[in-house]
Amino acid sequence: MAAVANQHRSHTVISSATIPVTVFTGFLGAGKTTAILNILKRVNPDYNIVLLKNEFGDAETDSALAQESHIAITEMTNGCLCCVLVGQMKTALEEMKEKYHPDRILIETSGSAFPAPIAWQIREMEPAGFHLDAILTVIDCINFCGYEDTSYTARLQAQYTDLILLNKWEQVSERQLDIVVDYVNELNTDTPKVKVDKDTAIDPDVIFGLDTNLFSLSEKATADANQPPFPDHHRQEVDLIEIRRAWSGNLSQLLDTSSFINLLKQLPKDDVYRVKGIVRLSNIVTDEASTQPCSPDASASECGYLYIVNHAFGRYTFTPLLSQPQKHNETLVKLVVMGQQLRMYLPQISNGTSATDNEIATYWTH
Repeated sequence: MAAVANQHRSHTVISSATIPVTVFTGFLGAGKTTAILNILKRVNPDYNIVLLKNEFGDAETDSALAQESHIAITEMTNGCLCCVLVGQMKTALEEMKEKYHPDRILIETSGSAFPAPIAWQIREMEPAGFHLDAILTVIDCINFCGYEDTSYTARLQAQYTDLILLNKWEQVSERQLDIVVDYVNELNTDTPKVKVDKDTAIDPDVIFGLDTNLFSLSEKATADANQPPFPDHHRQEVDLIEIRRAWSGNLSQLLDTSSFINLLKQLPKDDVYRVKGIVRLSNIVTDEASTQPCSPDASASECGYLYIVNHAFGRYTFTPLLSQPQKHNETLVKLVVMGQQLRMYLPQISNGTSATDNEIATYWTH
């Protein structure tokens, strides 16, 4: 694998008042949020980093996970930074600069985001004190070979990046890893590729200060003249089911913990890429999927147990929602399901969450 030391740097002179921006891309379920949170653990606490999160749908799952790590975060939901939310990102960055005075901003895109429009928006903000430092792509070594053939976005993300982070590599065989790297090399031979260890985050010095040459504004002018826009493109690539159920305080409403876990286990990873959101369960999650134990207490048992659920390609975790639970006092179920051919799984998902038709919104690619 290529060494990061060989990465070309353009040696731009950057003012101390300029805020470097690092963009993380990667397809649905690649592990972007986990990679970011692990990196932040290695950053000097005095180095002020804030995170701009672009969520697919409005379940705000990854944002809730980030808040559990006590990082300042701004959320942009119900759209994609590269199309639907174009322009709003600039406003969000300005507000983050004013409110948090960050030393660096990290942007985590939705899994369906094209890198170019996001990069160009940041380039255009250089006079306002922002500098595009790097675009990093997180590759899911377990599933990349499955969706790379069908996802135009996944291919673009792997092609246009300063550094490829090979995630979940410990969970595949050496032969499978070689196949993934071969796939990635067909798309992008020259970009350095680095393994992301599950328990040991990448050294921030490896990913900060890359000073990317990608996506200059002169390239944007050419692209604007010759390429059609891709409005709402994420709706063309991924089916989406959104479930919203309100909590009235009635204990009979609570989702049965075992039944909900069984639902997750039954969803096929080839079609159901992600399930993420917040659920209120009847009992504590105690099986192997729980990320940490949640000690029962009287107040919790009287209103169920709030969990952040994160399901990606057949693997899932439950994280107790401990930070700002009052924000979700009226939440029973707030889930987003993403994948392909989800129409056939809608009855199963509806039954598994006890959701009625008026509590479900669907968006189909075909």
